Amino acid sequence: MSQLVIARRLPEPEHLVNFLEYHKTRSQKPRNFEQFCDMVSASKDTRYAGKIKGIWEWRQWDPKTGETRKREWNMNVVTDDGAIEILKCAINNAVPAAVFNNIYINNNSGSTTLTTALTNGQTAVVSLAVAALPAAIPLNNITPATGVTNILVGYGTAQTQQVVMNAAAVLGAVALTTVSYTSNAAYAIGSPVVPVPVVSENPTNTNLKVNQTGTVVESNSGALSAGAYTFTATTGAGNRNVVVTFTFKTAANGGSATIGNYTDAWLCNVLSAPTTNNYICHEVNTPMRCDNSNNVTVTITIKI
Repeated sequence: MSQLVIARRLPEPEHLVNFLEYHKTRSQKPRNFEQFCDMVSASKDTRYAGKIKGIWEWRQWDPKTGETRKREWNMNVVTDDGAIEILKCAINNAVPAAVFNNIYINNNSGSTTLTTALTNGQTAVVSLAVAALPAAIPLNNITPATGVTNILVGYGTAQTQQVVMNAAAVLGAVALTTVSYTSNAAYAIGSPVVPVPVVSENPTNTNLKVNQTGTVVESNSGALSAGAYTFTATTGAGNRNVVVTFTFKTAANGGSATIGNYTDAWLCNVLSAPTTNNYICHEVNTPMRCDNSNNVTVTITIKI
């Protein structure tokens, strides 16, 4: 006995996409939400450049069959108040989160200066003569080692050039080996040369000190007070910000900082713990002296 089965073709779900590039693209359009997120992230549209790319999906579906009836892909707006609340819940001195409420400084970076000048247009530069390094510079970035270390010639001046290391340099070294390059300007003797921090860094406390094979000089702010934080809800993406400030002083000046030259500052959420995910941002500078005659103030601004 045969049985007639009639298949019912369900209507295509309504799909709305509020993103102009999706409709203008002549190549294959994203087939799912994940691919759409990739498309937005790769967008060169200036309306989204350098801003938080919040992407939402709304989906209406039948709880009995699981079939989607309607789907919308949209860009979200982080409100000014919402942006400040994000910052307050992550970077603050107390509840609701008190996550990143310490500043840690040490002498882990090989910041130095040129001892031989570079001329404008000088070709095949493969070595830089520098003052003895105050800390080693590894060939790869601090853990995880996801890329070759870059150094910035002319750091802090109107003329700079970022170049790539071609070999590690030990503490006390007086030369830096680089991938061959052409100097983009004249750099005089004494021009600062500083390692460049990277976004992929996620060190342990042990990693923070591995470049300093000499004497580690370090100081920690301890848990910061509410007065260390200033929140500004200026309108518009990229303008909402928190400024965190702390002054390191020696005991003679009313603080507890160790006397020495400091090259690194981290905003972190712990005093001491050998784990990752404790450090939110990293700054490297030329050696900054903290002693009985010199205080060091560290100010960090983070924008959303």
